[in-house]
Amino acid sequence: MRAVVTGGAGFIGSHLIEALVQRGDEVVCVERPGASRRWLDGLDVCYRDSGLEDVAQLAAALAGANVVFHLAGLTEARAPQDFYAVNTEGTERVFRAAAAHRGGAPRVVLMSSLAALGPCRNGDRLSPDTVPYPISHYGHSKLLAEAVAHAFADRVPATIIRPPSVYGPRERGVLTLFRLVRRGIALSVGSWDREVSLIHVGDVVHGLLAAADSDRAVNRTYCIAHPERVTWRGFARAVGQALGRAPLLVSVPPAVAWVIAVAAEGGARLRGAAAILNRERVRELVQERWVCDPSRARAELGFCPQYPVARGVAETAAWYREARWI
Repeated sequence: MRAVVTGGAGFIGSHLIEALVQRGDEVVCVERPGASRRWLDGLDVCYRDSGLEDVAQLAAALAGANVVFHLAGLTEARAPQDFYAVNTEGTERVFRAAAAHRGGAPRVVLMSSLAALGPCRNGDRLSPDTVPYPISHYGHSKLLAEAVAHAFADRVPATIIRPPSVYGPRERGVLTLFRLVRRGIALSVGSWDREVSLIHVGDVVHGLLAAADSDRAVNRTYCIAHPERVTWRGFARAVGQALGRAPLLVSVPPAVAWVIAVAAEGGARLRGAAAILNRERVRELVQERWVCDPSRARAELGFCPQYPVARGVAETAAWYREARWI
């Protein structure tokens, strides 16, 4: 099979490409100019540094492809419009490039996000049939990317995957928590008992490949996550166990976090950078539940996640140590 992976040099994309190469697929990685290729060193991969800006270049990269894993996107941005420029408009160009191969359009597996749905409401778990209500520009840009897939449904076969927060080797978002726990402390905004769905990158790769290989998945949407009930308190304790520490759990009041976020946004604006903590991020963090229902993926794709938190955190901590990140 010939597979194209946009954003393939990143955290999730590099793990996916490793799995594709291992099973003998021909792989094309599409990345933005200047993106690091460190995780792809030594792999038999055709590399295109055209990014998502030019439909003609994308169409050339997609020539002969059986499947396109569209993973490229922004999770942090200097301004709200940047989310839409990459996550929505970039997706539209990918679908236009796929549609250009009339009669031979590749399957597109679109990586969306649970953020496209917004947090749980009325006690219900988030599912493929949940009415979306995103509470951030990131989530809204991902929901509009899904709308692009629906708009091209008559020309491009597509599958939408909505994961929650993804962790594992090479991931830097949760690295701060590991580093703090190693020092005996952990910080959270609001309650430590907020309930979330999580997924290890190994299980994400399994879900993406299952979606690409299943004819039943065409024009379907799936939430994928480990079904284990997780709170941030439980996750922090799992990190502590993996690192041999019993961290002091400190809760930052949302009002204080809001003030810090405003200051962080101002500092980032002066530097011309994206603020890691911003007001929208705080709004998402303080929600009581981000829990999804992966039962459709299990029933239709045979999705069977293998990484409960204890295993996933232990393997992530081991990788961080080996890479000297902690």
